[in-house]
Amino acid sequence: MGYQFKLQESLASGVRRIAGEQLSQAIQVLQDPEQNRHYAIHEVRKRFKKLRGLVRLVRSGLGDEYTAINVWYRDVGRRLSRIRDAESLLESLQALQERFPDSAYTELFAEFEKRFHERKQKVVEEWTDLDQELEQLSAELQQAKQRVENWKIKGAATKILKADLRRTYERGTVALAQLHQSPNDELFHECRKRSKYHLYHIRLLNNVWPAILSAREAELDELNDYLGDDHDLAVMTQVITGKPEAFGTSADVEQLLTLIRQQRNELQTAGLKLADRIFAEKSKAFAHRIKNYWKLWKKDRTS
Repeated sequence: MGYQFKLQESLASGVRRIAGEQLSQAIQVLQDPEQNRHYAIHEVRKRFKKLRGLVRLVRSGLGDEYTAINVWYRDVGRRLSRIRDAESLLESLQALQERFPDSAYTELFAEFEKRFHERKQKVVEEWTDLDQELEQLSAELQQAKQRVENWKIKGAATKILKADLRRTYERGTVALAQLHQSPNDELFHECRKRSKYHLYHIRLLNNVWPAILSAREAELDELNDYLGDDHDLAVMTQVITGKPEAFGTSADVEQLLTLIRQQRNELQTAGLKLADRIFAEKSKAFAHRIKNYWKLWKKDRTS
C-alpha cells in the first residue's frame, strides 16, 4: 500500500509521504549490519527508480526543481551499478540455464558461471571503499529525506497528472513505434525504460480504480519482465563479445551466444506483442481517462 496515493491525502502530501517512505526503506537496508551488501545495493537502486518514477508523475508541478531531483537520484544510483551489473550477469545466466535445461549444456553453463563469479569477485575486490561509500550514502539519504519535506507541488492535481501521465505514456508509444521501424538494442532499452515508468505511474494510481488498474499493472509487469530479461541478455552479449578470450574457447562462446540469440528472439517477440496492446490507446485519450478516474475517486472523499 505504500507506493500508492491514498484517498484522504492531497497529491502533494502523497508525493512527500511516498518519497519519504522510499528513502526510509533505503536507509534502513543500508544501516542493517546483517544485510548482504549486494542485496542492499539492489534494494537501494530499486527505491531510487521508484522515486524517479514518482517525480516524473508530478514533473510539471515540481517545475524547475524536477531536473535537479531526477538527476541526483539517477547519478547516485549509477554510483552503485558496478556490483549490481556483475550480479545481474549471474542471474541472467541462471535464467538462461532454466530455459535450456538439456544436459548437453551443463558444462557450458558451469564454465560461464565460474567466469562470471570471478568477474564479480574482481569488482568487489577492486571496490575497496565500498563500506565507506555505503555509509556515506546513508548520510546523504538522511539529508535527502529532509529535503523531501520541502517539496512543493504547484498546480491543480488533475492538470498535473494529465500532463505528466500523457508525457510518459506518449514517450512509450514513440519508442515502440521507432522499435517497430528499426529494431535494435538501444530502442529495446528505451522502450523498456518508458514502460517501466508507466508501470510505476499505474502502481501509484492503483487505488483510483483497482479492478481496472491492477489488470493493467499485471500486464505491465509481464512486459517489463520480457524487456528486462532481454536487456540483461543484451548486456551479457556485450560483455562476452567485448573480451571473448576471457570466457573460454571460441566454440563455447559461440554456443552460448547462439542460445542467447534464440532466447532474445522469443522475449522480443512476446514483448512487442504485449507492448502493442498496452500502448494501443492514444496518449491524450489515455491521460484524460485516468484523470477522470482520479476525479471520480476524489469525489468519494466528500460523499
